[in-house]
Amino acid sequence: MDVPQPRQPFVDMLWRFYVAARRPTTRRIAETIEAWDDDRRRGTANHETVRRALRGESVGAWQTVEMIFLALCEIADVDPEDTEDDDVDRWNPPLTHIERFHRCWNEAVDEAPMPDIPRTRSERAQQRAAEQAKFEARTNARDSWSTNEPPF
Repeated sequence: MDVPQPRQPFVDMLWRFYVAARRPTTRRIAETIEAWDDDRRRGTANHETVRRALRGESVGAWQTVEMIFLALCEIADVDPEDTEDDDVDRWNPPLTHIERFHRCWNEAVDEAPMPDIPRTRSERAQQRAAEQAKFEARTNARDSWSTNEPPF
């Protein structure tokens, strides 16, 4: 089956985590979601919904595909908040797995590349805290008196 081009990154990412989870049955994925308590489960997906998402036949609502993705992460023992270092530079902070998947989902829904969206206040605060920590580390490394060693 051919996947429509705008859905391909979405399907590729789902499939990547599906393989990392050692290709569980769609029923196992649905059962994993069903076993979560209501505080954790913001959506649900039966085995047929899981199958259609993995094949790219359907994109689905975010609450549904997020649960499928998180179930795959749980089965694969992967932290969805972990980042990859493949496209990190000083101007673009790394995306977590769930952020990257959300971006792929948006592109699949809109059938267009994800537009640049403004960062949130919490993202800005996190970036500033990281920059401050790096600055302090560099400053302390240059300040020989902070290490209690003489500068000579």
